[in-house]
Amino acid sequence: MSPPKSPPRPPTRRERLLLSILALSVGAVSICGIVYQLIVGTVSTYLLGNSTFQYSMTIGLFMSAYGLGAFLSTRIRARLVDIFVLTEILVGVIGGLSAFVLFYLYAFGALFELGRVALILGLGTLVGLEMPLLIRISEELRRDLRMTVGQMMGVDYLGALLGGVAFPLVLLPVWGLMGSSLLIGLFNVVVALVMVRVFWPMLRRGRAMVALSLIALLVLGGALIYARPLERVVERELYEDPLVYVEQTPYQKIVMTRRGDDLRLYLDGSLQFSSRDEYRYHEALIHPAASRLRTLRRVMVLGGGDGLALRELGHYPDIEQITLVDLDPAMTRLGRSHELLHQLNEEAFEHLPVEVLNLDAFNFVRDFDPQRTAPYDLIVVDLPDPHHESLAKLYSLTFYVSLHELLSPGGVMVAQLGSPFFANRSYWSAVQTLERAGWSVHPYHANVPSFGEWGFALATDGTPAPAPLKEHRGRFYDTAHDAELFHFPPDLTAQHPVEVNTLMRPVIIDYFQDDWRSWN
Repeated sequence: MSPPKSPPRPPTRRERLLLSILALSVGAVSICGIVYQLIVGTVSTYLLGNSTFQYSMTIGLFMSAYGLGAFLSTRIRARLVDIFVLTEILVGVIGGLSAFVLFYLYAFGALFELGRVALILGLGTLVGLEMPLLIRISEELRRDLRMTVGQMMGVDYLGALLGGVAFPLVLLPVWGLMGSSLLIGLFNVVVALVMVRVFWPMLRRGRAMVALSLIALLVLGGALIYARPLERVVERELYEDPLVYVEQTPYQKIVMTRRGDDLRLYLDGSLQFSSRDEYRYHEALIHPAASRLRTLRRVMVLGGGDGLALRELGHYPDIEQITLVDLDPAMTRLGRSHELLHQLNEEAFEHLPVEVLNLDAFNFVRDFDPQRTAPYDLIVVDLPDPHHESLAKLYSLTFYVSLHELLSPGGVMVAQLGSPFFANRSYWSAVQTLERAGWSVHPYHANVPSFGEWGFALATDGTPAPAPLKEHRGRFYDTAHDAELFHFPPDLTAQHPVEVNTLMRPVIIDYFQDDWRSWN
């Protein structure tokens, strides 16, 4: 008989530490990898719009680069810890500076697309090296201490979950895009230093790895300390005028600029108004609809957190209640409290009977119960243009059908629909979607110099819209010339056949992107 095998000796404290650090490294690699994908996708969407396309391209390129990195790892025969630490340092530096590099390329040159692809492929290849190297490092430990591939993949997926949750809830609102990338880059370098400390006996170039890690810490740490000034440098190039307010919220990037008497608001890089001519837009949005109502007591405004549409509603003293629904509390807070915007909207939040609801407009409309809440005489849809999916649903057949429930008999709904000149297919697709939703639609337009020709639509619940019943004479809109807004010259009429925009087929995004791209 063979002698019984002796039980394996219990692991030493150092061996348990090695295993713990290995597990934490797997999680850290996963957290950083997913956050870098989200940063590149978010920057691309912020600068170029069309979030589905940008995230699809970003994820596809990253995943292919991961595969390339995994393949290259099979060529590595020795010095596994050295190469892993070096890879981690490079990932930290490249990933940490990724947001700054992308913004810089966009602001200062025409190499953004090429630079983005090169950045994704380079960063993704390095990230793809990490997991195979960790698996092979694990295999060099005692057999009873090794992490199985299943265990490592489980930790990897858990790390992806943590990174995916942390980015929108903590990193982006607190640190912004540039600060988040630098912070995660520092995290990569710290992981490299911990690996150096714990796996020192397995390193061939330990001192060199320490020196490189410290240099990377200095570069990324210094950049993080000066992240705000660095953001300002890039943003000054993205915007023509001096910045007076910048805030990254969980929903969007809010920027206000000012040069002389021209105050401008941008959301995710798109101009929302210029104080020199915004009165043309907001008078055209409010008064053609409000002047047609014999009874105007209850008003619903979807969007309009800057308070400028509210200002125009202040011309109607019979209004008893205005419900303003805007997703971003930072936007409505800005409309209430920022001195320049407060002056421009004539303190509308304080002087009018406004109830502010920071809710998603789509969900609010879908959940509206006419049995519990009285309908509205006027509905104002003042939402951003449909350049990505979360906005395209607010131009969908489902959304427009749901709006019927909110409107009182004889009421009027008005919506801004973009430019019939620069985004002709997008505009007329929205009009056709309104018609398919059962509205009696009356398209009209106005010239706003900052935007060009801009399009709106009056919609009633199946009844013809009356001529203006109340006289209004503003800086731009005059009821005596109301009919002129509803006349479309040939170049503003529908130039191509268009489809209805639905939740399942958000064609309006492609119409919007393609039309504007042809001009830009």
